[in-house]
Amino acid sequence: MEIAEIEIKKITPSPFQPRETFDKEALEELAESINEFDLLNPILVRRTGEDSYQIIAGERRWRAAQFAGLKKISAIIKDIDEDRQKIESLIENVHRRDLLMIEKGRGVLEIFRAYGFHLSPKNLANLINSIERKKSKNIALIPTEEQIDNIIKKIHVKPNTIRLWLEAASVNPEIIEQELKKPDDERIPERILSRLSTIQDDELQKKAYTKIIDLNLNKDEASKFVSTIKKLPKEEQEAVLTKGVPVEIVGNKETGYSIEVPKEKIEEVKKTIEVKKSAEVLLSPIKEERQRHRKNVVAHQKLLELLDDLFCPFTGQKASTHLRWISDPKKTLEEALEQAKKNLEDAEKREKADPRFIEE
Repeated sequence: MEIAEIEIKKITPSPFQPRETFDKEALEELAESINEFDLLNPILVRRTGEDSYQIIAGERRWRAAQFAGLKKISAIIKDIDEDRQKIESLIENVHRRDLLMIEKGRGVLEIFRAYGFHLSPKNLANLINSIERKKSKNIALIPTEEQIDNIIKKIHVKPNTIRLWLEAASVNPEIIEQELKKPDDERIPERILSRLSTIQDDELQKKAYTKIIDLNLNKDEASKFVSTIKKLPKEEQEAVLTKGVPVEIVGNKETGYSIEVPKEKIEEVKKTIEVKKSAEVLLSPIKEERQRHRKNVVAHQKLLELLDDLFCPFTGQKASTHLRWISDPKKTLEEALEQAKKNLEDAEKREKADPRFIEE
């Protein structure tokens, strides 16, 4: 390793940076500090060519140095290949305090992928939990589990903390994207966000997230709300999150919070849901018939459109649109289309007239 002053323009950022966004105001503050006190800690880079470098750690300092108007930056040059750089860069970055748990969770995922483990955040979190339980009971780990345990040791972070990061990263991506766009002071606390991952259904996760925002729940209330929701059966979760069953928050910060869900309301909604689901099962053949007729109409329309462009390559004669089905040679294709439309209309009428049909 060597320390050198390198031209900033010869350095490129790491493609393995887990950070989603860089706060411009924070970079400008760091730039002011660099102008006043100089850069206290060199960045870490690797050589990628005769006169080019890539950041392993210190991208934020590199960006701030550009804001400060520096032409060169102090850097430690480390001779490692890209695979090793990826792992070192990711491990270095997940230890940064300014990263969100979501970003650290994604960084951990990338570390494991670099070692050949392509798992979802939830599956990896569950596997780490299983390994820790085995170790606490002195049960021997299988080779794959030993590999995962060794990777955790290389990251130098407690398994429970890694699990928390992974839980945050396993929350519905739409929620994560929405949170990352918010200013820091408007975001839901990350520990609450990570608990949303305990609600198995992605759509219900989004509903719970929306409910927390709509009810303007504080940290303790939101925590209790998610804990209560995740313990409910899925039908009851749907009742509270999608059917408007009210929840009551009882208590205060001193005595503690509890969430009360009115069971009688849930039972009413569950009955409605069950009736609707039963009706949907019974209606399925009718809906399938309607869909079949709709496709038939579209197919006839497309066929007639194709015939407009069709001509004999030998004589140039245009194709006739007066084709007939062999099963009914008296009717032309145009007449068949009209009949297909009529069949579709009849199917739609039968569906709407069926007493089992339930409007939303």
